[in-house]
Amino acid sequence: MTAQSPLATALWEADRHHATLESALQDWLAAPAANLLELETNPVTLRILDQLLFRFSKLQDALGLRLVPATLAALSEPFEEWPMIDRLNRLEKLGFINVDDWLRWREIRNRLAHEYPEPPETRFAAIEAAIAAARDLAAAYRAWRAKLKPLPSSGQNLG
Repeated sequence: MTAQSPLATALWEADRHHATLESALQDWLAAPAANLLELETNPVTLRILDQLLFRFSKLQDALGLRLVPATLAALSEPFEEWPMIDRLNRLEKLGFINVDDWLRWREIRNRLAHEYPEPPETRFAAIEAAIAAARDLAAAYRAWRAKLKPLPSSGQNLG
């Protein structure tokens, strides 16, 4: 087995989470729940939502832990000592990501990770915000991925 570049490895991981997220989004859009009671009483829709939210989180992890540093390394940026916010700001300047969107996605994810007893309307609004954020994250990854295609990776084109 040949060693892959960090960028190729990051893309491999992100591609898999992205594909499953896109599939879950399509399934959700085909039969969305109208409210929390409908969602919680339909096991099929609940499983779709679970997959959607899980892959939303996994794609965020893959981008933050792997693709951010791999992209900066491929661009020969001296990022190793930079905090995450500086890495994101640099990628925003280079046209890869919008920092405000990134921070909003993280906040939505953190809100989902800590469920509290709230009124059903509030809980369902958080779910709807997460679904919208998942769509936005998937679109942002597609744009990021397209921007990487001309970058060399071990002498190869990506994509």
